[in-house]
Amino acid sequence: MSESVDKIKSDVRAFVETSFPYEVFDITYKPVQGRMVLEVTIDTPDGVTVQDCEKVSRGLSDFLDGVDLIHRAFTLEVSSPGVERVFKRQVDYERHVGKMVRWTLLDEATGRKEAFKARLQEFSPDRIVVRSEKGLREFPLTLVKEARAVLEFPPKMQRG
Repeated sequence: MSESVDKIKSDVRAFVETSFPYEVFDITYKPVQGRMVLEVTIDTPDGVTVQDCEKVSRGLSDFLDGVDLIHRAFTLEVSSPGVERVFKRQVDYERHVGKMVRWTLLDEATGRKEAFKARLQEFSPDRIVVRSEKGLREFPLTLVKEARAVLEFPPKMQRG
């Protein structure tokens, strides 16, 4: 690959975060079915709409054409991380305090893996506290193999 993937990611992140009111959740630049694909995932505390993705896609496309950063044919895809997102950043945990999360823990020392749903009560990089059907539970972030938001529907209103 003639272009530096790190430079592409760095320049794309800088452009998006200085030109738009969005955070970059993730960037990948990889071959898919013989063609290079630049995937940019954007986020905000209030979520992302299709219109937000379109706006960033148009602006980013113009920027990439102007700076000639990528020297081959590629496809640009801009999306949101979705409601049932995998947590990748500390802010993802912080924004989901009080919400239901699907946890996958892996103890590297014992090889023991565990998956369960529990409501995130407290988060710090050293300590996570969750409430499950079995009560409160605490564990370090280092045990988390994957944390994923769970879409919750509001309870149905009682007719009466």
